[in-house]
Amino acid sequence: MYARRTFLSVAGGMLAVALGIASVSCAGGTGHASYVDPAVVVLERVLPPPPLPGSAAERAEIDAMLKVQESRTAAQARRASDDATISIFRFADALGSPPLFTEEKLPRVAAFFRKVNAAEVSVVRPAKDAFARKRPYEIESRVHPLISTPPSLAYPSGHAAWAFAAGYVLADMIPERRGEILERATEFSDNRVVAGVHYPSDVDTGRISGSVLAAFLFASPEFRADEKVAAGELRAALGLPPLN
Repeated sequence: MYARRTFLSVAGGMLAVALGIASVSCAGGTGHASYVDPAVVVLERVLPPPPLPGSAAERAEIDAMLKVQESRTAAQARRASDDATISIFRFADALGSPPLFTEEKLPRVAAFFRKVNAAEVSVVRPAKDAFARKRPYEIESRVHPLISTPPSLAYPSGHAAWAFAAGYVLADMIPERRGEILERATEFSDNRVVAGVHYPSDVDTGRISGSVLAAFLFASPEFRADEKVAAGELRAALGLPPLN
């Protein structure tokens, strides 16, 4: 619904470096309940800074948000509001909306993705504090959020980081639906702009953050052990064969 910022081509190179670091840094395990050590996964080292307050780039982002706000449909607004809830079960439609894909039916899956969320919070929150970017509605009074305004800072988007970290993990567990899962992660992230609580660049760098986090997760022995258990429960519920 909005144009991507060109600084992501630069950030992509930084991401490649971070992915290489992950394979080394987590090789021996982290010893952390949330799978990663936030002292190692320092996002502000790999993310570009946000546009300066009062800059033309910031103004362009606000204008883009106002256009989204003006053009969003009632259905898009409902979807964006519902996506304020961080839950892997918001990805149900990406899996074909199976009736057994619920927290009640999949307790191991639910617990596993809560730990993924904890990992996201542990690495994104310090980056938010380091960049200290205000939310768009604090800068432009014409931006009207659809949801309760979050108490945290804006950059990078934690929802977007979670969506892509969780999306890559879910796609690893259900590779048969990888395309649909990552498309849903994109929509979930973009809905932060639709909801009026994030600039587009917050979401873009949230996506990078989630990708970096996913690389560290996949390099963690603790994570891999838990993923195997959760994947077994999920695939059995969906009637899919075990992964090799």
